[in-house]
Amino acid sequence: MNIKKIGIATTALLLCANLPMQTHAMAAESKQVYATKAESKLKNSQEEGQGSFSDVTDYFSVVPGKSSSIEKNMVTITPNRPSQAGGLWSDASNKVDLTKNFHLKADLFMGTDSNGADGMAFVMQNDPRGTTAIAGNGGAMGLYGDSYIKNALAVEIDTYINDGTEFAEKWDYNVTPKNEHIAITVPGVGPIIEHNALNVLPNGTYFEDSEFHEVSFDWNAATKTLSYNYRGYTGSYQVQSLQDTFGGNEVFFGFVGSTGQRSNLQQLKITELQINGISPELALEINDTKGNNNGKAEPSETVSVKNMISNATDDATAFKMEYGVDMDALFDADTVSNIVLTRNDGQTYTVTKEQLLNHQVELPFDSPTNTFTLTYDVQVKADASPKGTMMKVSGIGKVNGVKYTSENSIKLAIPGDSPVITASDKTLKKGGSFDPMTGVTASDTEDGDVTGNITVTANDVNVNQEGTYHVTYSVTDSDDNTTTKTITVTVTSNDAPVITATDKTLKKGASFDPVAGVTASDTEDGNVTDKVTVTANDVDTSAVGTYHVTYSVTDSDGNTTTKTITVTVTSNDAPVIVASDQTIKKGKAFDVMAGVSASDLEDGDVTAGITVTANDVDTNTVGTYHVTYSVTDSDGNTTTKTITVTITSNDAPTFTTSDVYLKVGDKFNPYAGITASDTEDGDLTDRIDIESSDVDMTQAGTYAVEYSVTDSDNNTTKITRHVYVRTNDKPVIHASDQTFKAGASFDPLAGMSASDTEDGDITANVTVTANDVDANQAGTYHVTYSVTDSDDNTTTKTITITVLTNEKPVITAADITQKAHRSVDPMAGVTASDLEDGDLTANIKIIANDINIDVPGDYHVTYSVLDSDGNETEKTITVTILSNEAPVIHGQDVTFKAGKAFDPMAGVTASDTEDGDITSTIEMTANDVNPDVAGVYHVTYSVTDSDGNTTEATYTVTVLTNEKPVIHATDQTLAYGQAFDPMAGVTAEDLEDGDLTGSIKIISNDVNPLQAGIYHVTYSVTDADGNETQITITVLVGAQPVDPVIPADPETPMHVTPAPVQMADPIVSSVSAPDPIRELPKTGDTTTGNTILFGGLFAALGAFLLRRKK
Repeated sequence: MNIKKIGIATTALLLCANLPMQTHAMAAESKQVYATKAESKLKNSQEEGQGSFSDVTDYFSVVPGKSSSIEKNMVTITPNRPSQAGGLWSDASNKVDLTKNFHLKADLFMGTDSNGADGMAFVMQNDPRGTTAIAGNGGAMGLYGDSYIKNALAVEIDTYINDGTEFAEKWDYNVTPKNEHIAITVPGVGPIIEHNALNVLPNGTYFEDSEFHEVSFDWNAATKTLSYNYRGYTGSYQVQSLQDTFGGNEVFFGFVGSTGQRSNLQQLKITELQINGISPELALEINDTKGNNNGKAEPSETVSVKNMISNATDDATAFKMEYGVDMDALFDADTVSNIVLTRNDGQTYTVTKEQLLNHQVELPFDSPTNTFTLTYDVQVKADASPKGTMMKVSGIGKVNGVKYTSENSIKLAIPGDSPVITASDKTLKKGGSFDPMTGVTASDTEDGDVTGNITVTANDVNVNQEGTYHVTYSVTDSDDNTTTKTITVTVTSNDAPVITATDKTLKKGASFDPVAGVTASDTEDGNVTDKVTVTANDVDTSAVGTYHVTYSVTDSDGNTTTKTITVTVTSNDAPVIVASDQTIKKGKAFDVMAGVSASDLEDGDVTAGITVTANDVDTNTVGTYHVTYSVTDSDGNTTTKTITVTITSNDAPTFTTSDVYLKVGDKFNPYAGITASDTEDGDLTDRIDIESSDVDMTQAGTYAVEYSVTDSDNNTTKITRHVYVRTNDKPVIHASDQTFKAGASFDPLAGMSASDTEDGDITANVTVTANDVDANQAGTYHVTYSVTDSDDNTTTKTITITVLTNEKPVITAADITQKAHRSVDPMAGVTASDLEDGDLTANIKIIANDINIDVPGDYHVTYSVLDSDGNETEKTITVTILSNEAPVIHGQDVTFKAGKAFDPMAGVTASDTEDGDITSTIEMTANDVNPDVAGVYHVTYSVTDSDGNTTEATYTVTVLTNEKPVIHATDQTLAYGQAFDPMAGVTAEDLEDGDLTGSIKIISNDVNPLQAGIYHVTYSVTDADGNETQITITVLVGAQPVDPVIPADPETPMHVTPAPVQMADPIVSSVSAPDPIRELPKTGDTTTGNTILFGGLFAALGAFLLRRKK
């Protein structure tokens, strides 16, 4: 039986066993507590960098023939492809002894897609298949099903969210809710698998977050308990019997995982491993042999190194460690000496310098209590520097592929550092100039640059004579430390001449001049082409083959140069066209010559001679097309080649955005105001990536942000969005219109101010550029101000000055809207003021008020106030009493195809007469929609306004299957000879694609309007999902009209009794759109045409029926 859990991808960690009746799994509340002090020490040392893997292939191998792979310490259990299964097992020689504690730590990568599947598992197993044990993909997780891993125990990390089907429910037995989870299981055929030590992720959380996370697994041998700790989730499971569970004390261990219809990249890196009680501890000491530098060593001084290697546990099986040392480059590794290696039982070992430095020292731990002491001496290099450098020595041990490291350092001390001369050996040409100080410098730790103190103490250079010479420099610092350095100066002879000649290719029978195009030059002599001689030439142009010509030339200094070229004589081959099939998206440009080239053995590149002899490519229509190329070489040989060009309909995603305008110092969110969508994938905004951004909000300027988005077909679209960061704003003038009575004084600058974002208060810079105010004359006047900030930004503002006569007071009162049955205070917020008297609110009187708060409607309140000049003002406001109405939910029924994403809140809003938009308070009280299963569902919404009025609304959600298109065509009746258009009135439509009339094809049509009979036309149309619909209509053609014959009157009247006529069964034709019916003739009229038509039709029908009976 093939177990499939559709879409599930799980990674399981297995302890393989037949667990008959196991004890209950116990969820642990904290990390595994180590049983011995030695194990605790192991954990501490490993946290400091001990026990690390650099290459798991030293210890593990993947299941052969499956999808897993190893790249050093990176293990890929499943690639990001569907229907994969893979695994990683320890080697047969590295089984785990379960009578001893076991510890493994790894970093897991569960994938990038929260909708992916199925997961991984850690496994301990004793399956007869050993390192080839693996189960099926999908829901089997490489663990369960007919080929399940036997004699095993597993920790599964299941990344599939159960789809609610009965089959899936069995697989996720006792998992509530049916989310991603981690549990300890006993592998079996299934589908019901008991989940022990279960931890279920909350809704909306996933293991697949595109990051590595640490996981640890621990086996407590004393209690026979397996524990896990992953991302804060812990659990443990106790085994009753090792024999019943695993079939013995030793097991393989490793990881398996799978993908199903959904996929994910699932990887891991093993970081810590302790098996069979092996827990090495390393220590290293380093000291200067003089003992007088307090942890320091001088150049040329010998230091002693002591390495101590032991095992922290007392139950380890016998093992061997490969050991060696790495040391800082300031130590002279060649001086390693006095190597002594002893074991605590008195055993001594011989170790060579090469073994120590190449990590080839073998430490045999015959007993877990063995301790090794390794000592040796090494010298600091004589030229070690700079002073104060910490010189490190590392001791590195390796057991079963696991590395353990200890290290220590000693500081470099340089008493009385001498200065350093920097000078390099030089090579000169004979006769050239030489300055011994060019490029020579000197520096000292204390004095700095002492180049000016350098002296040349020896110099035997003769630039006119070839040879090797020396220059010696000396410099002394302020502490009288002297350094000397000698460099070598080499004077060389003149360069040899150069022959320029290239290989040649000739056609068979062509002429050949060996010196054509051959030149020679010399640095001193110039052009020496006339001195070139041909010293060898075996070219035969009458035979195809490879030949050689050798040239020689000698310059005036006696330097001779030779060069040999190859001459190839070829046959006359036809040219070759290089052109590949192409796939182009619909609407994209197509360059018929892009990437096309041609070459000829004799003519070389003949691309320019290519012609296109055929090209039916239409980039606006999806389909397969062809382009044929032709090229002819200089010998008249012609080659043609045809390529296939496929136009596909897959559109790339698109961006919706606009440029951004900001001020210096504003915050810029590059993801705000930009969206992406794709014809197939819909909204891709959450997949937008920023490729580059140079935005600097601290500097004004124009910047660019480049975005990219990739759809599920790997079509990538990029867009550049500009961000304009502006300089400072203009200053602002604060001045308001003024009103005062005629005769009052007026100061245009009173109460006016100006401010600037950068300059602050700049009121003192304001100037009045216009002022026509006459304070003694009533009227309307204007004052214009101007101010300029330090950035030369100028602002002007004009205010209106109104000079009044004796004005009436002003009542300020606004219309009131109140809900029914609530009190209304007509004086609330009502004030009165007068230009001369000031506040007159206390003098307001209500002279009319018809408000009824219990009856909705419009009412009025009229106020009156009198100033000290006897001016009276009245004002009437409207008071609206509202009914207390319930809110309204706005939405509509939704129809979409199965498998599409569904957001129940999309497009749903709510409003209330009093509260306005209350969409944010909508609650969804019921939702049974399953977007993956076709059917009719319902979503119920509820909303309550601020008055406690609640409204509910239910909308229907229809999830469609992939329906076929529909063709609308009806049977037709034609008169003899009547023109027939088979597409007239024929249409097609599809639930998803809409109007498909333009895609209709006629696949059969036997209609003959000149022959009476019954015919058929068959139509076909296919929608975008590949669903095809066919329909056949019947076309009836009438008989040819016959002119009527008028019979002669009989001489003797005849009385004929008509015989009964046997009528055939009527033929019923569904005609939904017959030809227009003529107007009926008036009584007494005759319609010969109709008589002939219908007579012909019945004759044709009779003939047809008789033919069919035969």
